[in-house]
Amino acid sequence: MLKAARQKEIVALLQGGGVVEVSVLAERFQTSPITVRRDLIELQERGVLARTRGGAIPGNEVYAEGWARYESVSYAERERENYREKRAIAELAAQSVSDGDCILINGGTTCRHLAEALRGHHHLHVVTNGLTVAMELAKSRNATVHLLPGTVDFQKMTSVGRLETGAFEDITVRAAFLGVHGISATGGIGMLTPEEAAMNRAFAEAAQSVNILVDSSKFKAQAIFRITHLDKVARVFTDDGISDEVRHSLEQAGVEVLVAHAEENGH
Repeated sequence: MLKAARQKEIVALLQGGGVVEVSVLAERFQTSPITVRRDLIELQERGVLARTRGGAIPGNEVYAEGWARYESVSYAERERENYREKRAIAELAAQSVSDGDCILINGGTTCRHLAEALRGHHHLHVVTNGLTVAMELAKSRNATVHLLPGTVDFQKMTSVGRLETGAFEDITVRAAFLGVHGISATGGIGMLTPEEAAMNRAFAEAAQSVNILVDSSKFKAQAIFRITHLDKVARVFTDDGISDEVRHSLEQAGVEVLVAHAEENGH
């Protein structure tokens, strides 16, 4: 295959899937990994893509920055970012949970705070893929926790995997509480990897209502792999850093926006 044809197909694959891997491309094109890397270098110089460890992602600066953080930032570092805002958001979201509820909670730092805020509730049934969520709920012993299987993502301290989403087929709960990488009125809610998106899509489909927990920085983040459109989202819990424009666009899409004020919670 000629270089121009290879590079054209690489661009098409990026537009369709968001991520390409050198080894997969080499096998697809029946060429060497070195040749593929040269193609990626040329495309990067043209601004078409951004190279990553072992592959490439679309050349969108916002998305590329998010992916780089996903690969390099530890869970402990994520925990420290926007700490007061995340905790205030979680405490506000916890007020919408009643004793005896059956709910889904995904992993991530904001949902870890939600689990902590739920320790005073009783007789909860919680399905989660978050290791730290399960550990927080275990401290109070007031909840029955169902931890989903999968491959552990140590960056997020979650279990993920496309095959494991079948575990949701027999699950129906009142509400899902999801922390996501990005959210917008046009793009809906999304994640950086297809595995995370598939798992969280299954969360959303199993719940009667979907609640999103995001600090206001997530309104500027871009996530290529969509979980669902906003018409499936009942509420967004966020902090007072949300702009009037973003809030209006969410409310125009039929989403209730609830704003937490970190200072009022003493953090």
